[in-house]
Amino acid sequence: MPAVVGALLVLLAGLALTLSAMLWNRNRVVAEAHRLLDAQMERLERDIVQRFVQPVYGLKGARGAIAALGGRVDRQSFRAYVQSRDLPREFPGVRGFGFVPRVQRADLPAFIAAERANGAPQFTVRSRGDAPDLFVVSHIEPLSQNYPAWGFDLGSEAVRRRAIERAIATGEATLSAPVPLVQDRAHGPGMLLLVPVFRDGADPVDAAQRRQALLGLLYAPLVAQEILNGLKEGLAAAPMDFRLLVDDHTATEDLLLDSSTGIQPLDAAPSSRPDFDVRVVTAERRLEIAGRAFRLEAALTTAYERAVIDAAGWGPGLIGVLLTALLAATTYLLAAGRARAQALADAMTEDLRRLTLDQQAMLDADVIAIAKLRGRRIVWKNRALEQLFGYGTDEMLGLAVRELYVDEDTFAALGRNAYPVLSRGGHYRSQLQMRRKDGSLVWVDLNGVALPGERDVDTTLWMMADITQSKAHEARVERAAFHDALTGLPNRVLLADRLRQAMAVAQRQSQKMAVAYLDLDGFKAVNDAHGHDAGDEVLQVVAQRLSSGIRGSDTAARLGGDEFVVLLTPLPAAVDSRPACERLLRAILAPVRLSSGVTVQVGSSFGVAHYPLDGVDAEVLMSRADQTMFESKRAGRCRIRWLNGALPPDELDLSALRRTPEELAASPEAFEASGAPVTAEASPGAPVPSEETPIESATDDAPAMPAPARRQDDRSHAR
Repeated sequence: MPAVVGALLVLLAGLALTLSAMLWNRNRVVAEAHRLLDAQMERLERDIVQRFVQPVYGLKGARGAIAALGGRVDRQSFRAYVQSRDLPREFPGVRGFGFVPRVQRADLPAFIAAERANGAPQFTVRSRGDAPDLFVVSHIEPLSQNYPAWGFDLGSEAVRRRAIERAIATGEATLSAPVPLVQDRAHGPGMLLLVPVFRDGADPVDAAQRRQALLGLLYAPLVAQEILNGLKEGLAAAPMDFRLLVDDHTATEDLLLDSSTGIQPLDAAPSSRPDFDVRVVTAERRLEIAGRAFRLEAALTTAYERAVIDAAGWGPGLIGVLLTALLAATTYLLAAGRARAQALADAMTEDLRRLTLDQQAMLDADVIAIAKLRGRRIVWKNRALEQLFGYGTDEMLGLAVRELYVDEDTFAALGRNAYPVLSRGGHYRSQLQMRRKDGSLVWVDLNGVALPGERDVDTTLWMMADITQSKAHEARVERAAFHDALTGLPNRVLLADRLRQAMAVAQRQSQKMAVAYLDLDGFKAVNDAHGHDAGDEVLQVVAQRLSSGIRGSDTAARLGGDEFVVLLTPLPAAVDSRPACERLLRAILAPVRLSSGVTVQVGSSFGVAHYPLDGVDAEVLMSRADQTMFESKRAGRCRIRWLNGALPPDELDLSALRRTPEELAASPEAFEASGAPVTAEASPGAPVPSEETPIESATDDAPAMPAPARRQDDRSHAR
């Protein structure tokens, strides 16, 4: 009976441990599955946002073209702009671009007559209801593919009107709720992307001013079937199902896309996939695109759950049951007789010896460094500790751990923080830099515990792992988040932060600062003639010249494409920005020798706004600098235009330094020698924050060159 009772107790304990192991392993696999699902959802979210946001740039480019025409929406110019864009390749799912002016119902006959007189004799308006104002599609290109929408009053339908009103009120790009599109013969769900256009020179700041300054709206009809096509294939056959739902600000959500059945018809019930609620690994994210709320639901497939998650529970369970049964039988045999018990005891003694050797082998592993301390001196260590800190065999025994710390303050701080926790029986963990024997630094994940079984109460055990590479990876990830991948310059996010800081400093110190907005002239010609790799080389050279030509307190950033922004701060007076801007433009105009051996030249148009003369808000200051740059480009390119508050702007023309491709090809060495940028100290009167950060840029006295033949360069990207 004692043998049977002992075997039963062992069996119950083994089954309990087996169940615990099954649950632990299953939870571990479920946690890994959640990480897999989160990673796939992040990729899916980026893809969805990119597909809906990409057309916004096309519409804003059209808005820039309208601004260039002084706010005049010319039918021929609008058609030329749309034909210049490759809609199927640049904006998949976009059926066309259109312009929608607001027309008062009382002015409708005059509006129709004006449109017919403007080259559209067949133009007519289709509307319903009696709203006082109409939003009529007066321009839509390509017209052949969007003819049913031409003349349609978007404001006569409730969903479209809500989107229009929101776009006007916010002044931002707005996405409508799902609606049927007249261009879509399949009558599936579609959405309207709206970008408001305000009169040239207007700067509305609230909804009432925006409505007063409204010129019209640019819009793009998006067919859901086309804009979301291939979304599942982009996940590389990931083991997941997902649904995309649209919040149209009603009591229910619209199910737009189901990964298994594709695009859903309008007003599909979100509960069409109820099995999501019984999945083990699910996730949900909410995202907002152009003012429209979306909800993304995802779950790992049932096949994956059966093959991976369920197997993770039952596999260890079967092994555990077999081991438990074997252990119970062994226990029964141990109690059966003294002889067998003695033999088994000898076997267990051998097993304990081997276990001790195994433990010693684990302690001497090369991955985790372990040290036993008494009085903060090393009394025992494993081989990994010597390898981690670069010491020889047994050289660390008796070593005071103060020698491993960077400085006295770090050593004392860890003692104050760690030992009270250890004395209470807790664990202490920290990450810090420590010093190796040769003086080099290493990042260490430090984990300590007290050893209460020791005679000395201050005996502790510390485990250390080298995390230098992971720390370096974190630094690289942080830099990638705030810097442009091609040029290494700060990106738009970091620029916005530095601009806010610079404005705050300038306000506190009663100083000025300048925002120079520039893009490159002739850059598209380099891309077309020599390829995008050559264009990348030019962007990198321009970025290096901008960085070399500013002070340590200034910032040069790349916004995207060939657009850059330079912050000059602090400035004692607004006029102090002029020498620095001129030197930067001269540096950019210096010819560039490509890796292929070809010498090219690009110019730049600058627009400079000053704080607080030209604006006290960051967005306003950037917008005015951008608009001033565009005016400088229209005036002839290779120019700098400075805003002077209420006074007329100043302008500098350096277009005489530009060379034709034939001149560069004929004697590239001569032009490179004459136009190469060199560093120089700041001009008298230009602010220098300290001796360590002087302004460095191209010299002002570069030899003059004969004026080249006037050329017309297209901007490398739509404004």
